[in-house]
Amino acid sequence: MIQTRQREVILDVLREAGRPLSREEILRLGRERIERLGSATVDRAIREMTAELYIIGVEFPGQPKRYELPAESEHPHFICRVCDRVYDLPIAMKLPKISPPKGFEITGGEVIYSGICPDCR
Repeated sequence: MIQTRQREVILDVLREAGRPLSREEILRLGRERIERLGSATVDRAIREMTAELYIIGVEFPGQPKRYELPAESEHPHFICRVCDRVYDLPIAMKLPKISPPKGFEITGGEVIYSGICPDCR
């Protein structure tokens, strides 16, 4: 991967947040470091870094897609029902093996907990 200042900022923002961020959060936090960081630049960088597995996209029902750095193991997430922020839970886990219905293809799995984060309590 060609390392640019913009990509470095995206990785730094994800590292410092320590939780999955939406595209909008990445753009807002990135603009605190590079004022003129372009929306199209962030979209392109996210797309390329996801394809190259430098970052991972995670999706939850009713939520915007979020991005995080690759983790050492599968882990569950926590969604605050007040602010909608998503947090990693530091619990190593393994998804159970299942037999999908005929014709279905499993492309991933997720364990999600929800509640209220400390900032919203």
